[in-house]
Amino acid sequence: MKHVKKESHSSAPAWRFIAFLAAALLWIELVFRAATVKPFFGGGLFFLFGFTLAAAALLYVLCTLFKKETNHVIVIVLLAALATVFSSQIVYYGVFDTYYILYSVGRVGQVVQFWKDALLSIWRNLFAILLTFVPMVLYIVFGKQWFPARKAPGLLKGAALVVMLVCHLAAMLSALCFKNGDTSPAALYTKQFAVEESVEQFGLLTTVRLDLKYLLFGTAIDDDPDLPSSLPTEPEPDPEPEPIVYGDNVIDKLDFTALAEAENDKTIQKMHRYFASVTPTKENEYTGKFKGKNLIFIVAEGFSPYAVNKDLTPTLYKLSHEGIQCTNYYTPGWGVSTSDGEYTSLLGLMPATGVHSMEYSADRNMYFSLGNLLKAQGYNTYAFHNHTYTYYGRDKSHPNLGYTYQGIGNGMVLDYSSYYPNKPDTKTRWPNSDYLMALATEEQYMNQQPFHTYYLTVSGHMLYTFMGNSMASYHKDKVAELQYQSEQVKAYLACQIELDLMLQELVETLQEKGIADDTVIVLTADHYPYGLQQANETDYYSELAGYDTSSTFEKYKNTLILWHEGLESMVIDEPTYSIDLLPTLCNLFGLDYDSRLLMGRDFLSDATPLVCFSNRSWITDKGRYDSTTKTFTPNEGVTVAEDYAKTVSSIVSRKFTYADLILKKDYYDIVLGE
Repeated sequence: MKHVKKESHSSAPAWRFIAFLAAALLWIELVFRAATVKPFFGGGLFFLFGFTLAAAALLYVLCTLFKKETNHVIVIVLLAALATVFSSQIVYYGVFDTYYILYSVGRVGQVVQFWKDALLSIWRNLFAILLTFVPMVLYIVFGKQWFPARKAPGLLKGAALVVMLVCHLAAMLSALCFKNGDTSPAALYTKQFAVEESVEQFGLLTTVRLDLKYLLFGTAIDDDPDLPSSLPTEPEPDPEPEPIVYGDNVIDKLDFTALAEAENDKTIQKMHRYFASVTPTKENEYTGKFKGKNLIFIVAEGFSPYAVNKDLTPTLYKLSHEGIQCTNYYTPGWGVSTSDGEYTSLLGLMPATGVHSMEYSADRNMYFSLGNLLKAQGYNTYAFHNHTYTYYGRDKSHPNLGYTYQGIGNGMVLDYSSYYPNKPDTKTRWPNSDYLMALATEEQYMNQQPFHTYYLTVSGHMLYTFMGNSMASYHKDKVAELQYQSEQVKAYLACQIELDLMLQELVETLQEKGIADDTVIVLTADHYPYGLQQANETDYYSELAGYDTSSTFEKYKNTLILWHEGLESMVIDEPTYSIDLLPTLCNLFGLDYDSRLLMGRDFLSDATPLVCFSNRSWITDKGRYDSTTKTFTPNEGVTVAEDYAKTVSSIVSRKFTYADLILKKDYYDIVLGE
């Protein structure tokens, strides 16, 4: 009888211990969800509960492997580690409006450079951060009395593993039943990994597990030959006189069908077949229009259309209202902030999953970068960034894109004597001056025609306060009388004045040298200023815009500058976005490129427009699809086929998959390498 009582007594705390671990994990997940995910309630809660219960059962086994005192230490360490990971994600989300991935962990030193932003995020989210540590504190205080964590019998550990397996299979099989769309739980779990959508559907623990899977094993290919690869182009009535017949923008030597027949690697073979099925864009009346001209390409930190003001930023206003104007232009947000914004704009590809794509590209063949393509045409090619030159590995990726690269720390010196006479150095400046970057670099290349120069700016970086942004502080007086309620909006506009001064300096120098009509300036944003639109905070971005910008699409609406002096004005009303820039510029500069190998389109061609967002929402000339609500809204007066949204979503999904594989499989080297 005593033996039976002992077993009964020991099994009760065991199951209470499992219940505590389950409650602890659910508590941390739900606190995290409340701090970062909107809306809190949704279908994803069911999967989150199932996967979390499975994780708790596994955690019980890990915490009862050894003697009592050792097990107690293991429990405390694991709860502390979980709280640290979850709270760090809350802080990261508060700064960058997204979650960090496993690939980012080894680059934590780069994020530390934004310590002021991190401190503000910690302060804003302090209550949620403290709540993630509650289970650990409870266990330290009461754990030994509540749960004598003695070494568990094999039967109990076996039972816990069975519970883990049952809960995991129940959650997984339930997720696999929801197959509607390319961001459905089934797609996210098996083949279409997207961090933010995965967190919403499955929770952070499962997202980390999926992230590890994709990091180790790569992206799965949906092997269905009947899936469409390109949107159809609607025929237009024949004009009079007989229309010019234009050729395709392809590289003649690339025969993907023949390559597929000769390939043994199944993944590469599928890639060949996919690109053989893609409809190329055609040359057009604008092909070669900029051939031989110089090119200055600017990716502007945190730029938005609301920074364009006739009085406050006159050069931005002038250039955006002349030349080629895109009235329906977008700069989607991606997982790795500015670096992914660069990658998409410069390379015409969606970022790959689970890695920092630009940094990862450093040892890949980036054949279609503008730096490499124009360098092959005899251009002098330069890249400049007014922040630490090694940040995000740009000292390796940008030379690989064909540029002679310079930043703070490898040759760029900014002279602040005219700004701050008493402290004319860069060490106390955050962020640095875009205008001074132009002054420090323009003479390096403007006398070496033809040239192509790439600038990545930093003056528009958050924090958007007069204390947290040196450029906003410097221009504070110029925005003092603006009719906005918040300091944040005024500070944002103040730091954008610095970008305008940079443009003014470049344009004036080009004019002085007599080459303004022979130098194309392109400016796009890396991302919208998400520092004005944070989770659970005041929506300053909507205040700036004057209307609600929090929807899936509106916050990504932006302005593109594509200008040279004397360029005849042209308005493009069709939807277009930053991934379209590379193919459009390749065609305008008359470069030999293959449009099938880029995920954007030449927006001056007759190719059907398609704008893709990171969560697999999209916009075409027929309407827009919101993947968060699984809703397609046609444009006014437009009727589409019943399966239109499903067809386009399939095309979008495949673009993400093959863009990922282009980078990870070094596909350009396979088909175009020496």
